[in-house]
This record gives sequence, structure tokens and C-alpha cells, in this order.
Amino acid sequence: MSRLRFLGTGWSHGVPMIGCDCPVCTDPHPKNIRRRPSIQIQDQHVSVVVDVGPDFRDQALTFGIERLDAVFITHQHADHVMGMDDVRRLTWIREAPVPVWAEPAALDRLRILYPYVAEERTPASAVPRLRFKRWTEPVEIGSLRFQPIPVPHGSLPCVGVRIDTPRGSVGYVPDCSDLPPSALRALKGVDIMILNALRKAPHPSHLAFDRSRVLLEEINAPRSYFTHMGCPLDYREIQPTLPDGLDLAWDGLVVDV
Repeated sequence: MSRLRFLGTGWSHGVPMIGCDCPVCTDPHPKNIRRRPSIQIQDQHVSVVVDVGPDFRDQALTFGIERLDAVFITHQHADHVMGMDDVRRLTWIREAPVPVWAEPAALDRLRILYPYVAEERTPASAVPRLRFKRWTEPVEIGSLRFQPIPVPHGSLPCVGVRIDTPRGSVGYVPDCSDLPPSALRALKGVDIMILNALRKAPHPSHLAFDRSRVLLEEINAPRSYFTHMGCPLDYREIQPTLPDGLDLAWDGLVVDV
């Protein structure tokens, strides 16, 4: 059985947010503490992560990531790419480069941010062994298939992903301002749907909670989750109001696919 783990479910600031004394940022409840957004999916001996933000080292240590066969990047924002250097240790354990698949604009940015990566490790070098790859078509990693789904994220190129496993499917869109008809068609029929919900108030480049809920209900997956949530969304307040099959995700949550 494939397993999906939420490594982070927060917005770009993380929760608690620096300098914020709101009720959520000061709440010690573990489901209101959110790292930057990322998921890991495993099937048999394959381990893949979607997005590696600045919390990736902590996520890997906290949730026991000791193997990495591929990374997929949804877009170039810092909360999705600035943990790439911490993939370095996993490339050494692997003793081979880790492929990093990214949509074209994100790929260009990664090459600027990380000009020192190399496929080969030379004596005394301490660089990540990565192989940057253009992600515009479905990619298969072992028994897992990763289909990029273009979505608007303000004016920035961005993709969500449909992940098909031997036993089920997952839709994951951690950042978008809406889901166009083409994305809705690509996500129809998934068993698990995960969609961003930044806050209650509208935002120009992210889904607000109510709009995200409408889209999740339209996709109508058997299980649906909100992610990329900021401190305006309180787990204690919102979760009890949701129907069965619709949940706020939380860091460390594991879901069988």
C-alpha cells in the first residue's frame, strides 16, 4: 500500500509566524503548528517528496526521511525550494544523484539558486548530487506516476500534481489562485484531494478557505484535505465544523492511498 505523509501544511511564514501573538500562533496544540508545505509519498521501496522548503531538514529529522528517490517542485517560491541544499545528505546516502523534476520557470530558478550542485561527488566536495529535469509531462518513479497540472498562482507559473499509485490516486495543489477547467478535469476521480486554503479573507494569488471548500466539494474525492494554511485558520475552531471526509491536514498526518 502507498502511504502519503504531510511534512508541512503551513503558509510561507510557517505557523507560528515570527512576531505574531494571535491565538493560533500562541497555541501549543500540535495541529496548529505548521511547517512550510510539503508531502512525502512512499510505495514499496520508493520515497518521493513534493517540494523542499526551508523546513526540510527539520521535516526529514522529525519524520524519519532516510531515503529519497526523486523530488518534484511545483514552483519557484522560497517556501517550496529553499531546502534543496538539505537534500545533499540524502544524495550521499543514495550514492547517486537524486533527480529533481520542476516546471520550466522553477527549473531556471533552481539553476540560479544552486549553481554548485553536481552529479558526481569529487574528493573533499560537500555538494548535493542532483540532476535537474524539466517536468512538463507525466513522470514515473517506480510504481508511482506524477502528472503535472498547470494552475494559476497570481502571475507565476505553477503546477499541481496528480499522483497515481497501483492502488489509488492523489491530487495535490499546494498553491493556486483557482482551478481552471483543465485542472478540474485532470483531478476528477482522485481518491484523495489536497488543496491550499491560505486564510478566510480573499487573496490575489491563493485560494481562500471558502473557495477552496467549494472546489473540493466539486472534485468530490472520498477524502479531501486543506493545506498551505496560515494562522487565520484555527484547527480547534474549524475542524469540528467539517463533515466526514473533509479535514484540515496537519504536520505528520499519514494517509494510506
